[in-house]
Amino acid sequence: MPIRISNRERYISEKIKSESEIAEIVRGERQKCKSVGLCIGGYDLLHPGHMTHLTSAKRQCDILVVGVTASEFNAKRKGEGRPIYPDELRAFSISQLHCVDYVFVSRYPGAVEVIKSIRPNFYIKGPDFINKQTPGITAEREAIALVGGEMRYTTDEKLSTTDIINYIKREIK
Repeated sequence: MPIRISNRERYISEKIKSESEIAEIVRGERQKCKSVGLCIGGYDLLHPGHMTHLTSAKRQCDILVVGVTASEFNAKRKGEGRPIYPDELRAFSISQLHCVDYVFVSRYPGAVEVIKSIRPNFYIKGPDFINKQTPGITAEREAIALVGGEMRYTTDEKLSTTDIINYIKREIK
């Protein structure tokens, strides 16, 4: 279970929207000939790896939309004790980055449904996904092609929350 917060009103941002609001915004931006990029992830314990990835993603589009994977799906992928922060805090943290235009909490276990709903020009992943051939990433590649978009990748060094947690467990006495 994530860390509890008592004053949720402190973690509000105009950049945080519902998925349906994001889909509407994206339609409008595309009509204005703006390109829209989409990144989806857990974004637990915001760190420099997230910042460099999202900054690089923003360089590839006019509008950057970030989906924060809901806690229930994040916990299934990452294991016991994850995520550390609840959905609202993770979305708020991402919303504070200048490179991010909009944030939403993704209520799906993967990106396929989100890609079909939002219909971005670009679905942007980190370099560790370039040659990945798992069923999940293959389905995401197919979904972005289906909506007329393109899969893109950043080239930043991979740094993950899991790596940071493992370092702390191993090195901090």
